[in-house]
Amino acid sequence: MVADMIRDQGSSLREALRLSGCSRRNYYYQPGKRTIPPDPYILEKVREEACKRPLYGTRRMAVTLARRLGRPINRKRIQRIYRILGWIEPQKTKKQLLRAAYDKRPKPTRPNELWASDLTYIHCGIDGWAYLFNVEDVVSREWVSYVFDRYATKENAILSVEKALIKHPDAVDVRLRTDRGPQYDSEAFRESMRILRVRQEFIAVNTPEQNGHMESFHKTLKREYVWTRDFRTFQEAAETIQEAYLDYNQHRIHSALGYLTPYEYLGKLKVTKNAV
Repeated sequence: MVADMIRDQGSSLREALRLSGCSRRNYYYQPGKRTIPPDPYILEKVREEACKRPLYGTRRMAVTLARRLGRPINRKRIQRIYRILGWIEPQKTKKQLLRAAYDKRPKPTRPNELWASDLTYIHCGIDGWAYLFNVEDVVSREWVSYVFDRYATKENAILSVEKALIKHPDAVDVRLRTDRGPQYDSEAFRESMRILRVRQEFIAVNTPEQNGHMESFHKTLKREYVWTRDFRTFQEAAETIQEAYLDYNQHRIHSALGYLTPYEYLGKLKVTKNAV
């Protein structure tokens, strides 16, 4: 290249590009790899074998053709042919695979079958940040229990579940959906769940949508009860959280529940059950 020859004589790159009339972009351009067309003979053999074995993947096809032709056949060559023929589906991302596995989990059909739990942050004026651990029933939308404290400890996470079980002692073998936060992924929390006979299930990393009920609950809590206030102290925030807990369960209607409140929905189920 002319620019390189000028540089070899001691000129700077800028001077060499000016004298040679070459742009910096063209100087650094690297040509892409040349696409090698597939061997027509191999392509035809792949077509023939595929008619006999339409479910063969590239590994089996490579082995089969190698046996048939009596010479090694590289699997990558078969992959290129499959792509040309449109026989390879797009590879799923790790997130798609995790979501597919998550979607196979059984869907809850009754209250106290699946609870969701997580923590959120609330600013308390001069007292700084405090932490609200919540448990929500995925079916009835009941705000089952909470722990509001200045410390985000695993003990508070455990206590929130214990309070939920005290409120619903009939919740046997309930599933608890959480993320892998340090409180919920701790050995102490896991062991407590085993003792309490609560089956913990984790959502995948970086997939908050898999705990969508809790995400939606926290958004509603912040918009309707927290962000409308300007707390000066932790005590003020605690009093508001207690009021919100009562109002959410007793008075706030949910479209998913047929425009009933969580307690109205639970009461309706109880009446229906007793009538059977």
